[in-house]
Amino acid sequence: MTGKNKLGKAEQDFVDRMGIVAEGDGLARITGRIWGLLIVTGDPLTSAEIADLLVISRGSVSTNIRTLEALEIIEKRTVAGDRSAHYAMCKQPYALLISAQMKRFPANRRIVEQAAEAIDRPDVRERLNDLSSFYALLENAHGDMLKTLEKRSDQ
Repeated sequence: MTGKNKLGKAEQDFVDRMGIVAEGDGLARITGRIWGLLIVTGDPLTSAEIADLLVISRGSVSTNIRTLEALEIIEKRTVAGDRSAHYAMCKQPYALLISAQMKRFPANRRIVEQAAEAIDRPDVRERLNDLSSFYALLENAHGDMLKTLEKRSDQ
């Protein structure tokens, strides 16, 4: 980065592409752009700084910051001598992201399994059992990814 108030061309390109990545994942483009910005800056930024750097409204920043906080990949921080809230990437954000996703899988699987028990049609039960197996696979695969990420952070 060429200063706290300006992004280089390659950095801006990355930030914009992260917006497209986020859209592909069902999130708002601005959510991905904020995420990308926090990755390339590496420093905590205020909502005003984020809005200025991305040329978006503070309201958009606020809305999309909440999404990133819910995904558990960014956090609010304080900076000595500044009363404004600052936002930065969490330590081990991708392990936190996987952990948050893993919390949903057992509940999703229980919903599917309860439906399979209550529905009498064999064809529906078969599809529900396939979905339950899918959630179990997701849970196991994410568990393996989490172990790998945690090992990398210990090194």
